[in-house]
Amino acid sequence: MKLANKTALITGASRGIGRQIALHLSAEGARIALVARSRDGLEETRRLADPARTSIFCTDLREPTQIEELGEAVHRDFGEVDILVNAAGVWHDEHHVFRGPHLQDTPVNQIYDVLDVGLRASFLLSRIFLTHMIRQRGGKILQLSCGFAGPREASGWLHYYVINKAIEALTMGLAAEVRQHEIQVNCIAPWFVASEPALRFFPEESRTALDPKDVAALAVFMLSADADHISGQIVELRSKLDVG
Repeated sequence: MKLANKTALITGASRGIGRQIALHLSAEGARIALVARSRDGLEETRRLADPARTSIFCTDLREPTQIEELGEAVHRDFGEVDILVNAAGVWHDEHHVFRGPHLQDTPVNQIYDVLDVGLRASFLLSRIFLTHMIRQRGGKILQLSCGFAGPREASGWLHYYVINKAIEALTMGLAAEVRQHEIQVNCIAPWFVASEPALRFFPEESRTALDPKDVAALAVFMLSADADHISGQIVELRSKLDVG
């Protein structure tokens, strides 16, 4: 197994891409720390994985104090982390997509939610778990962003577009900073993934949607020793119908 004896923490693990990445890493032998707000969703992910090698940590990534408490709880109850997957992101609530209003009409709290979960949490979690990775001279951080064809697609959800571009900039900058410690930092940027919310809000795009398992399979490669020579890369992932 490619990830035997490794410990991985995955945010956004209660459903969708985060869940599939967690299941794939578990299948490759990793111990898994699952992070999200929904305990029910996390319990379902743990049931589908190897429950004996999986722990759940209910955390609201919008709250810096909860992120600090998460770091302490993981170190105390689960041990050190070799792999960090920042898969959590916000682009909708239970009723609608955060798309439509231009910036002057975008609710301030919505901007904060998109920023805090998508970017600030990635900064803070990387900061917490890098200490061990630097000490052991090795580790991997994987970010998830959303692929965009260009700035013209930013209209109506500028906050989400900017946050995703910032995640990619964080990936490249952090990769350069920690290269001397033999730590790899990369980002997967899928265009449209057939998660439950995506299919609910954009059913007309289901024909060209990626399977979350395709993203998870690439994540396994990026997080294994097979990709020890790859860092600072933004890997776009499109369906065959989108290519070209």
